[in-house]
Amino acid sequence: MSGPLPLVGFFVASVLTGSLALVRSGTDHADVTPFGEATPASRGDVPEVFMQENNTPYDGRFTFVRIRFGVGLSAGSFGGRRGRGLPPWAHDYPRAERNFMNILRETTFLQPYMDGGNIFTTDDPGLTLYPVAYISEPGYWNPSDTEVEGLSNYLQKGGFLIADDFRGSDWLNFDAQMKRVIPGAEFVELNESHAIFDSFFRIESLKSLASPTFQVQPVYLGLHQDNDPNQRLVVIANYNNDIGEYWEYSDVGWYPMDLSNEAYKLGVNYIIYAMSH
Repeated sequence: MSGPLPLVGFFVASVLTGSLALVRSGTDHADVTPFGEATPASRGDVPEVFMQENNTPYDGRFTFVRIRFGVGLSAGSFGGRRGRGLPPWAHDYPRAERNFMNILRETTFLQPYMDGGNIFTTDDPGLTLYPVAYISEPGYWNPSDTEVEGLSNYLQKGGFLIADDFRGSDWLNFDAQMKRVIPGAEFVELNESHAIFDSFFRIESLKSLASPTFQVQPVYLGLHQDNDPNQRLVVIANYNNDIGEYWEYSDVGWYPMDLSNEAYKLGVNYIIYAMSH
């Protein structure tokens, strides 16, 4: 196969001979901005008050879980920063999870729930049914005491958290809140030798994916159980990065295909690591 592969109407998918191939996406692109960004109508956005009420009941399938939270720090005009009026925790919703679940289905033996995912606050008992949770924009996260307790219980009982879409001083808030969740929690910078980067795809270089939004070198920080690097990773933080952004727009040609591939590889690795540790 020669020449560039078209991205419009497609998204990155299954692994064949070590590379990612393209398959047709089910997303309707009738309402797309000149920059390739789908409008709220085509993305099927709904008011946040209704989102959690639409959770699918647990049926044993892997289901993408997004953490919902109130904005504790002032977001100012943040909703207008390509947030399209959505709260920080909902950025890239629901296209990111829908596209990512297509990738997960095509590359692994998991048979995930395909119509988006579920949304929980961390003090919702329903969260404990799901092994992996994703939080977006944790620089604006200020959990209540009950939410802190809920997330602490979730992580200590085997849950895994992916923190994504934050940069700069956002880290100070996320780190402070995680120290409420797990007193004494210490994140360490991860490199390519960590098992999470070889759990399904072999990630040769963590420098291959720089955030399209942040324009800075991403850093991957991990929190291990009991702060012991020989024990399982319980949280991974995509600091200075936004892999959900690549997932959301991988089927409209906004970002280069190879970068979307790398973002999907990371996501698949995170899920497989979490499911096997």
